[in-house]
Amino acid sequence: MTSATSPAATSWDAAYAAGRYAGEPPVSFTRDILAAARKAMVTSGLYRHYAGKDELAAAALRFRDKTHLDWLLPEDDGDGRQRVRAMFDRIARAATSAHFRGCPFLRASLELPAGHPAQGAVAEHRHRLHARLCLLAARLGAREPDALARQLMVLADGAASGCAVQRSPAPARDARELALVAIVAATAETQAVQTQDVETDK
Repeated sequence: MTSATSPAATSWDAAYAAGRYAGEPPVSFTRDILAAARKAMVTSGLYRHYAGKDELAAAALRFRDKTHLDWLLPEDDGDGRQRVRAMFDRIARAATSAHFRGCPFLRASLELPAGHPAQGAVAEHRHRLHARLCLLAARLGAREPDALARQLMVLADGAASGCAVQRSPAPARDARELALVAIVAATAETQAVQTQDVETDK
């Protein structure tokens, strides 16, 4: 179930009823969402839909998957470099919140044991983010779009975690500059070939 009235949505909303982010992704996962899932299983009869609180927690994470992706890296045909800048700028802005604790999907993966149902939801989320970054890298003309996508993911992970640890948006801004350097390196050969072709046509 993925509708706004689904048990997963109810559990997620219960965990983040304070509305800390005003539309941006929540800042934690494990403690709040599992507590909400446990309460919902007991008080709302959600056992009819899920085998237990762990399955409900995984469903709640999947419920937020696309919303988080669309916040971090919206799908559009705009300038690729600007989209990358904007991705890190969003992380930097999120980090100015006193409640920021990094990426909720990374936190879920780190805080939950291997084999927990939510680990599959995290893997699916990261696969979709990688796919979006691959498409962006290809449009930028990267020689190896997959490699550039992985580099950008590493930088985004580091930005979110660094901001959470330092309680500062500075790591996201630093990561943004490194990302632009990575883009230049990944597309330099392609740009050189294009320039050579133009010179040849003259």
